[in-house]
Amino acid sequence: MKKNNRLVKKIFLFINTSKEKELDVFLLSNNKIIDKLSKKGDFKVSENLLKIINKLLKKNKVEFTQLKGIIAVSGPGPFTSLRIAAAVANTLAFVLKIPIAGIANKENLSDMQLITKGLKEMKIGNYIQPFYNQEPNITIAKKY
Repeated sequence: MKKNNRLVKKIFLFINTSKEKELDVFLLSNNKIIDKLSKKGDFKVSENLLKIINKLLKKNKVEFTQLKGIIAVSGPGPFTSLRIAAAVANTLAFVLKIPIAGIANKENLSDMQLITKGLKEMKIGNYIQPFYNQEPNITIAKKY
C-alpha cells in the first residue's frame, strides 16, 4: 500500500498486563516489534496503561486511527490488571472498528509467540474476556 509516495505500515498494538507488577506495550509492524515500553511498579501499575499506550504512540508518531488491530494477553495473571487491559483493548477496538484478539497464556509462551498467535486469531467484533485461572481475591466476604 502506498499513500503520498510513502509506504503505509500496518501497525498493531500488543498489551501484556499478565505479569506481576509489570506491564508491557508493544507496537508491531510486519510481525516485528517496532518499539516497546514497559512499566514496573506496585500493584497499581496497570493504572498507567493508557498513559503508556499514548506515550508509545506519540514517540513513534502513530495516531490511534492508524492502528490496524490489538492483541492483549487475557490471562492468567493479576485480576485488576487483566480487567483494565481488557477494558482498554475492547474499548479501543470497538471505537476504532479494528480487529482484536485476547490470548490466554496457559503454556507460558514468549511475547513473540503470543503475538504470532494473536495475529492469526484477530477478528473485528471479537472482545477480550479476562482469564484468571483462579477465583478473584479482592475482598473479604461479608457476613449477613
